[in-house]
Amino acid sequence: MSMLLAVVAFGLMILAHELGHFLVAKASGIGVRAFAVGFGPPLWRSRRGGTEYRLNAFPLGGYVRLAGEDFDEEPGPDAFRSKGVWTRIAVVAAGPVMNVLLSVLLVATAAWAYGLPRRVTTVVATVRPGWPAAEAGLRPGDRIVAIDGVALPDGQTMVRTIHRSAGRALRLSVERSGRRFEVTVTPRLDPRLGVGITGITPAVERERLAPHRALLWGVQQTVRSMREMVIGLVRLVGSGDVLQELAGPVGAVRLLGDAAQVGFDSYLFMTAFLSVMIGLFNLLPLPALDGGRLAFLLVEAVRRRAVDPRREGYVHLVGFALLLLLVLALTYRDILRWVGERNF
Repeated sequence: MSMLLAVVAFGLMILAHELGHFLVAKASGIGVRAFAVGFGPPLWRSRRGGTEYRLNAFPLGGYVRLAGEDFDEEPGPDAFRSKGVWTRIAVVAAGPVMNVLLSVLLVATAAWAYGLPRRVTTVVATVRPGWPAAEAGLRPGDRIVAIDGVALPDGQTMVRTIHRSAGRALRLSVERSGRRFEVTVTPRLDPRLGVGITGITPAVERERLAPHRALLWGVQQTVRSMREMVIGLVRLVGSGDVLQELAGPVGAVRLLGDAAQVGFDSYLFMTAFLSVMIGLFNLLPLPALDGGRLAFLLVEAVRRRAVDPRREGYVHLVGFALLLLLVLALTYRDILRWVGERNF
């Protein structure tokens, strides 16, 4: 189920991105030859209005093929290269912009449908099978009132205490159906997070926002995420640890799967976060990305003369090959990490 939800999330992010290019191209009078989600052999295809719509087998990508993008084709009046430079900039930038708008919509939906967490309680919401809490006999609905004889004022204190106690036995005072008893639980170290985990999820008190407040909150949170990502990227570049911190498709799927296990609202928030990340990543001025294409178009706008399209095409082709190698390398590293954690 987690894998299916991850595929749906990626498909949604890709669909939003390519839909941005598609809608602005159509509105600008540019012919769209193909609109595809995914790569590889088609699972479904249909041709309407001069555009072939495709759903392909591998959902980790997508594309919009515009009229006139083939350099061997003589550009007609509906060709991408026949339009003004600012029109072309709008078409290219529309994909990342749609990823940002998708993030706003998803965050707002979560805030309206599920509410915002206001207070973590000491009540157990879920217990993961096979983890220390389940082995100790804890159940959903149990209230943890003390740890090692120290009363818990709130759920945050409970969570912090557990996280700091990996490998150390904790004596929990538990209330269930009006009676109190004690159990001993030893938090297990989570190698990814570096904290102690017992396998419980505490209940959270929430406040549901009205639609207009939820939308405003979605905008605020998306802007905050963008700012933090940019600051984080600058710091990583300065430290030289960019490649160590990057994750590939497997890592992203795991993040989505973990979020889905916590709750559908967490899944929506994680999808929104990744959508913003995809949008910002595509704006980096690197060949084969939207940011690389924008860089060439901005040079054209300043020089008032286009860069040789064949040379630009070769640059993007080399960039795509390098990007593919990077994705493969990150995927290989993600798989090694996953296998190592399972063996742990």
